[in-house]
Amino acid sequence: MQIRDPVKNWLFVNLANLITTSRLIFSVWLVLLAIFTDQLFLIFILVALCGIADWADGWAARRYNIISQFGAFLDRLADKIFICPTMIILVWEYWPSVEVGSPLKFLTEGLVVVIVLLEITLMISGIFALVKNLNTSSNKWGRAKMVFQSVAVFSWFLCLVIEQHLKIKIIYLVIFLIDAILIAAIGLAVKSIEEYWQRYQKIN
Repeated sequence: MQIRDPVKNWLFVNLANLITTSRLIFSVWLVLLAIFTDQLFLIFILVALCGIADWADGWAARRYNIISQFGAFLDRLADKIFICPTMIILVWEYWPSVEVGSPLKFLTEGLVVVIVLLEITLMISGIFALVKNLNTSSNKWGRAKMVFQSVAVFSWFLCLVIEQHLKIKIIYLVIFLIDAILIAAIGLAVKSIEEYWQRYQKIN
């Protein structure tokens, strides 16, 4: 059905971008709260909202065929703003220095550094593709990577909320799970970069 109202038409065409913009706002709010406050439950809610919005914008873009180059780039930007600062804050501000030994801390910090570097690489490639008017849409590896990273962040904040409110120490079990998820996310990120490279090579 064709939408004749120009305002409704604009909202429909930009539905996915509007959802992505809301995710950007949630992500920035989340980062600011994590840096300047200890409102873990509210941060946890924002993490969940970011995950829901990430699913919703992709679903809307595909369901209504409103995928655009700018929308794809905006989606990747929102991913980076959500993942990179949040993981850095988690590993350096919310790390249980007494309960968990330094080797595990070193491993988790190393994994986070690798993920941030890979995300920066993907962001630079996205900017390059946008400038060159190339296809910036996410691939299956990138989408899977984002799911794994979101689950890691969600699990970590859930652990923090449980420890804060129920006084149950579960960080040992959770951090091993998180590290395993991060390792899988790194593998998926590498595959995503490879596919983007192959995509650009075919064009050239």
